Amino acid sequence: KQAEGALRKAHDELEKRVEKRTKDLEIQKSNLEEANIAMQVLLDKRQEDKKELEDNVLTNVKEMIVPYFEKIKKTKLDDQQKAVLNIVESCLNEIISPFTRKMSLKYLNLTPTEIQVANLIRYGSNSKEIADILGLSPRTIYNHRKNIRKKFGLKNKKTNLRSHLLSTH
Repeated sequence: KQAEGALRKAHDELEKRVEKRTKDLEIQKSNLEEANIAMQVLLDKRQEDKKELEDNVLTNVKEMIVPYFEKIKKTKLDDQQKAVLNIVESCLNEIISPFTRKMSLKYLNLTPTEIQVANLIRYGSNSKEIADILGLSPRTIYNHRKNIRKKFGLKNKKTNLRSHLLSTH
């Protein structure tokens, strides 16, 4: 009977240990699951931030640099100046090429002038002011606005172009 009692006591002791270890493992499992969820949230946020940065870089280049390349190309340049301009433009395109593949086609199909017009609209300029700034006729600006609306899918909609441009940048 003593041996039976000792065996029962040892069995109970082992069961308590197994139960405690099982609880410890469940707590560790729960902690790991929480850490995994937190890591996934951080990873998703990092990807989102990276995409936003890429979009901003490409948009800034398309809006702030490309239009000036177009203007410079229209001036009288000698062969050496044209060659240097082409090299700089090629280098810039090489730098932004990874972003270009990822950027929404909506933004990429605007012409350099449409990008300038859209930028000025975003900053609050009206058509007459834009025409004066760019040295174009108000009718030309009207056509650019119409094309921009069409390219953004706003044709025949009541959406304000400036509001749309502000919300997408």
